[in-house]
Amino acid sequence: MTFRRHDKMNEAGTLASQQATPPTLSGSLAGALLGFLDAERLPARACRARLAHWKPDGRITATEWALCLYLIQQETPRPALGLAIARHFQLEHAGLLAYFALSCDQFGEMVDRFDRMHRLMWQGFDVSLQRSEEQITLSWATPLPPDPGSREIARLAYEAGVAGIVQIFRILCGEAHSPCAATLVGSRQQDPAPYAAFFRCPVTFSPERASLSFSAETLKLPISAKRTILKQRLERQAEAQLLAIDSTDAFLSVFRSTLGRAINMGTPTIDYVASELAMSRITLQRRLAARHTGFQDALDKTRFEMARMYMENRQLSLTDIALLLAFSEQSAFCRAFRRWSGETPQQYRRRQIHAALPASGQAS
Repeated sequence: MTFRRHDKMNEAGTLASQQATPPTLSGSLAGALLGFLDAERLPARACRARLAHWKPDGRITATEWALCLYLIQQETPRPALGLAIARHFQLEHAGLLAYFALSCDQFGEMVDRFDRMHRLMWQGFDVSLQRSEEQITLSWATPLPPDPGSREIARLAYEAGVAGIVQIFRILCGEAHSPCAATLVGSRQQDPAPYAAFFRCPVTFSPERASLSFSAETLKLPISAKRTILKQRLERQAEAQLLAIDSTDAFLSVFRSTLGRAINMGTPTIDYVASELAMSRITLQRRLAARHTGFQDALDKTRFEMARMYMENRQLSLTDIALLLAFSEQSAFCRAFRRWSGETPQQYRRRQIHAALPASGQAS
């Protein structure tokens, strides 16, 4: 069946309209689509015009994601298009999720923090994680629209998204690794060979749910993408600005690093830090007291230093920074920052921008 361009664009625009709060994705995904368009030397003017409005630190609706994929499909119709696009996913296209992933030592640590991390990529989606002794399964509920045109657009959107997750997984853990099973949206494709070649595991199709399963052994895989620019920057900044403590004190140096890691992992509690230091909570409190500080004071100082560091990166929104500092919500972060500094994060950022203006003018 042939659909007119106007009709299919309208269908793309209805994919998420039935939901009160449409699901959203990271705007940094624009980089993956632009990478594909550039590699294929496709003009795709309509798509590029839309992508120009995606902000790396912002959110885009699932509708917008599907619409841009539809525009690409119109430019270059081909089987398994979602897989071809997914091959251009890079770590930075995962947005803030990359910061969390690169603070983990093993894939299993990412899974343990799934509830916190998945919202950074798929806010508002029906995402779940099931565990068994043999495997873990990440799945997305995907009730398809009734009309064929919208179903095809939704199928392509999930195909690119699920394959993109596998691409990111391989960047983090190594190209040789794969899921043990994959389920994609829609009906079985006429040529299954590209899917078998990309996923390197059994691939099935379903109208209700997309999923990726990984063997339990996968949890032990190290995050091997340790020398990426993102990781180097995070480690360098964290080491330089975490906490103003005398580095000649061996205990405080270890405590500082452990506390910073706990914040990155979303577990900045005294019990977690004490456990990581192989001591009891009381022992940790006593050793900190001997140095004229306490856990909450150290946590506040560390968060404040990290907050100022993150706010230098204009691509990070206040919501992003609140998540990076393990606050439950942006408002809690804003209250804490005002307590620490006497001004709101917005005021602090405006002052930063104003202070930088003269230097920029002189440079030009």
